[in-house]
Amino acid sequence: MLEGSCRKDVICLYSGGKDSHLAACLLVKEGYRVHLVTFENGAGMAGKNAEHGAKRMIERFGDDAVKYLGLYSTVSFWREFFLPFFNMKPVEIQQEFGQITISQFNCLSCRSAMYVVAIKLADQHQITAIADGARSIQGFVIELPCMIEQFKSFLNEYGLEFLYPVLELENDWRLKNLLLSYGFVPKTIEPQCLLGAPLKGIPDEEIQEAVVKCFRQLIVPKAKELINDEQFGLTKGADFI
Repeated sequence: MLEGSCRKDVICLYSGGKDSHLAACLLVKEGYRVHLVTFENGAGMAGKNAEHGAKRMIERFGDDAVKYLGLYSTVSFWREFFLPFFNMKPVEIQQEFGQITISQFNCLSCRSAMYVVAIKLADQHQITAIADGARSIQGFVIELPCMIEQFKSFLNEYGLEFLYPVLELENDWRLKNLLLSYGFVPKTIEPQCLLGAPLKGIPDEEIQEAVVKCFRQLIVPKAKELINDEQFGLTKGADFI
């Protein structure tokens, strides 16, 4: 394990829930200095609750190992992904992308907006790694191997390593016991997204293929445009007036 100034820095997408909390613990154990960042998409509740979990992390590991960058809005970036999708007829969506569901487009565009902001933050703080507490059993295509490879490839274009510390963790009992092993009562008060709708079981191949196609054709070109657009600022979630 690396110590002190030898630590490598990583930005960790942090909802304050058990998955992202354990992901952060594992990153600290691996010797990373973990910069926690929470995102608010405008369609969720109690975003500031994540700060409670971040304080627990800092108290447990110290402020040299864990830092909280705060709550950042992804609203403006997320909305940029809506068009032309929201104005397409269902038959046009099927012809263009295949069998993508509204729920999976919602999660794809939302998570992609988070990565856009994370890339901008990584550039600001001169950090070369981004981590996500995604787990492949959650019922979202964005957390399956087909999309993990797409996201990794995309972030690699910006010189960023992409880490998924709990991706293959399937057992919730083990997740809670691992949190206990790091000194945390496995209870959290994370924010809640009102639009997240997981599919039952593993999404079928048609849906997976459609999400990948939508990412490549619609999301990636717009994401690159937004990352390079200096007119788009980064706004803390509590800064709207």
